[in-house]
Amino acid sequence: MNFSPSEVVVSRSSIKEFGLKYGERYYNYHLDDWVFTKEFGEETLLKHFGTTSLKGFGIHEYEHAITAAGAALYYLRQTHQDKVSHISSLSRIDEDRYVWLDKFTVRNLELVSSPHENAKTLVHILDKTISPMGARLLKRWILLPLKEKEPLLERQDIVQFLTVNRNQAEEITKYLNAIGDLERLISKVAIRRINPRELVQLKRALMAIDPLINLCVGSGNENLKILGDQMNSCPALVDLLEKTIHNEPPALISKGGVIKDGISNELDELRQIAYAGKDYLLQVQNREIERTGITSLKISFNNVFGYYIEVTNSHKKQSAFRLDAQANLVNAERYITEELKIYEEKILGAEEKILSIEEQIYNDLVIKISDYISPVQINSNCIARLDCLLSFANTALQNEYTRPELNDSLILDIKEGRHPVLEKQLPPGESYITNDVYLNPENQQMLIITGPNMSGKSALLRQTALIVLMAQIGSYVPRNQHLWALSIKFSLV
Repeated sequence: MNFSPSEVVVSRSSIKEFGLKYGERYYNYHLDDWVFTKEFGEETLLKHFGTTSLKGFGIHEYEHAITAAGAALYYLRQTHQDKVSHISSLSRIDEDRYVWLDKFTVRNLELVSSPHENAKTLVHILDKTISPMGARLLKRWILLPLKEKEPLLERQDIVQFLTVNRNQAEEITKYLNAIGDLERLISKVAIRRINPRELVQLKRALMAIDPLINLCVGSGNENLKILGDQMNSCPALVDLLEKTIHNEPPALISKGGVIKDGISNELDELRQIAYAGKDYLLQVQNREIERTGITSLKISFNNVFGYYIEVTNSHKKQSAFRLDAQANLVNAERYITEELKIYEEKILGAEEKILSIEEQIYNDLVIKISDYISPVQINSNCIARLDCLLSFANTALQNEYTRPELNDSLILDIKEGRHPVLEKQLPPGESYITNDVYLNPENQQMLIITGPNMSGKSALLRQTALIVLMAQIGSYVPRNQHLWALSIKFSLV
């Protein structure tokens, strides 16, 4: 299992069999057997994707694939309360397109992990990615090398551009740093679990996409232009977020102070009452003084009467025509107006109502953002690819890698190759001893490598495999000369 699942969905009738085969290695979730049928799986997938056929996903002839995908989607709906709208596509890992690496190959080549403590792996060498989604995609590329020549040449073309044009590469780096994990952010929108600060990060990420698009489209490189044309800066979404959410909101909506002024008249009025009460009362007091001519009139508050207007006895006759007396004091009278009653009711529940209104506006906003899930997912995929290719370019410059020549022959010709991992573990000042490897199906189909223990036999085998694998993910490779050929039909298993 190259993908290291954290949880496996199992039918109830297969629990015992699963336990015998895998033990307690994986946490498993049990579903009824009827979920694991082709009919239910097909119905679930068609309903979710809104299609009449699964042909477009390339799985219509694969019963087990339909069953597994349907069960997985059903599980997500059961556990995430139908918040799975961000799952917008389905694809099959086609053996004709990828080099299939079994778990023994992945482990022995130490591609993404090592049984040895503090040991470096291939992903440690190649991963100069900036975003978390770029790092995740790089691991997928390493575990699924391509067999097809054209997409590899497209990757190489972008890597070459980024190694030569360092000003553009640095500009791309600057904007990638501002994006963060766009993929995870939009998935949180889908399941309604995104917090206010993450919405601000989503806005900033989308704002960084527009200059990235301009850099790619204006680069003069056709493959970068295609990548840029696929991205969408979603200006309407950016404008919505900018207009609605404060730039520095609290982490939780329950803390309040998330929604900007001008979005809701009721919210603005309640805030005016709750946070500017003294100013409001002073305005009422000044208005009453001007209206009645009583300069000593004042508005006060106590726990018995709440808010009241106090007028001295000497001005009692001036106020009687418009105020209702509530209490008689030795030197003054207190009055409560309908306006003060309404104000008191509002201010006592203002903060609670403010939170309620903010939560409602926030939830409505997240629902609106859900309409942008698909274009943002496309953005995250494009940015992850750009991040990986920039990582390849930076690694190539740092480690003095060169572009491999790919062809459709079965010849493998490596001149002065180096082990990408071992050479980084050598003592300072010590250089790696390079090796040539030549295989040709016509006159040299195999090499017999002999020598004592620890002489480098296994290192050469792994070096060859790693160089081929690096070439088949679009990376430059560690070799010193420029004349070499690599067959894309070469398989590691």
